[in-house]
Amino acid sequence: MNRKFLEYFRSIWKSYLLLFILFAWLQITSIMIKDILTQFAATYFEELAMYAIFYFSVMIFSLLAAIFSEKMPKESYLRIWVLTVIISCLVYLIKFNKEITGILYPLLGGASFGLGLPSIFSYFADQTSISNRGRAASLIFFLISLVFPLLVIINKFFSTDKFLLFFLVFLFFILYSVERSKESKRIENREVRYLQILTNKQFLFYFISWCMFCFINALEAPLLEDFLIKAFGNDFRDLILFLETIIASFSTLIIGFVIDSYGRRGALIYGFTTLGIAYAIVGIFSYNSISWYIYSVVFGFASGFFAVIFLFTVWGDLSPQGKREKYYALGSLPYFLIGFVSKLSAPYAAAISINASFSLASFFLFLAIIPLIYAPETLPEKLIKRRELRRYVEKAKKIREKYEKKGT
Repeated sequence: MNRKFLEYFRSIWKSYLLLFILFAWLQITSIMIKDILTQFAATYFEELAMYAIFYFSVMIFSLLAAIFSEKMPKESYLRIWVLTVIISCLVYLIKFNKEITGILYPLLGGASFGLGLPSIFSYFADQTSISNRGRAASLIFFLISLVFPLLVIINKFFSTDKFLLFFLVFLFFILYSVERSKESKRIENREVRYLQILTNKQFLFYFISWCMFCFINALEAPLLEDFLIKAFGNDFRDLILFLETIIASFSTLIIGFVIDSYGRRGALIYGFTTLGIAYAIVGIFSYNSISWYIYSVVFGFASGFFAVIFLFTVWGDLSPQGKREKYYALGSLPYFLIGFVSKLSAPYAAAISINASFSLASFFLFLAIIPLIYAPETLPEKLIKRRELRRYVEKAKKIREKYEKKGT
């Protein structure tokens, strides 16, 4: 029992390290792009071009990586990916002119991130079972969200070059850790094609709902920030965003246990419903600060729920063992496409009525529930029934013990 637990802990620990590198690299690349934009006093179109290169390179290389990575052992591919990140760090330390920097840096950052995304998420799903994948995902995501503020602090106290050197040392440690691990064998089975996944109704039901949330969030985010600044000021805007972030981080701990006990589909339906109500409230009572506090709490919980379920869990549930890369590559596309859509729509945020926009967002969030109603639950029913029976037995034991104490 102890040996099994230690093996499970090691696999989860390695999953955490790899996922941490993946998200940390995304954060670092974002910091680098912002620094470049500030350094060269980039125009809006130059900024849009850089983000377009970054987001589309993430999507294209993640789709390509899913094809190549499933043809080789996981550890071999992960070593190659860590090396690409190391090379990208070294290139970042070289100074180029404005034109080369504006193309090369976002391209390398997006490509290296995209090359790792499907394989690392697939590795995480392979190391977990459908009965504990939600809890493992919520714990890992929560730990990552705790460490991220440290990256911001380190970046403020050190120059970008020193910060990258610090990250390089950490990468070499991870590469050494992956080198020491046993080589897993490539699973020989029928290849899963993208068209096969996209014509799978079970995948499509969840994917459509995920796309709707992503695009609503992308279109509403710049409008929300613009309105809060104009109506309440920068401090209130910062407070609302801070509350959303904190609540989203801690809600991930809750959702993991919920979806492993009661299923993924029900949690998503409740999440979309409450978020739709929250959008409706701020759409009607836009100038009431209390409505924005309610919105921040609900949106924080919902975004934490959706991150754990859609980014980590449901694509692993739907995909076969050893052939999960393409599911995660497709499942992550809306998340990164909205990054570009959000940048593209930002200048037009002020021209849209807050009441009409949020009311429309509420309507489409309720529509996003429809595919989920027809979607089958990915958590096996026997697991849900078994855990319900276990809770019932435990409750019955407590009641019996209570009456036995009264009888004595």
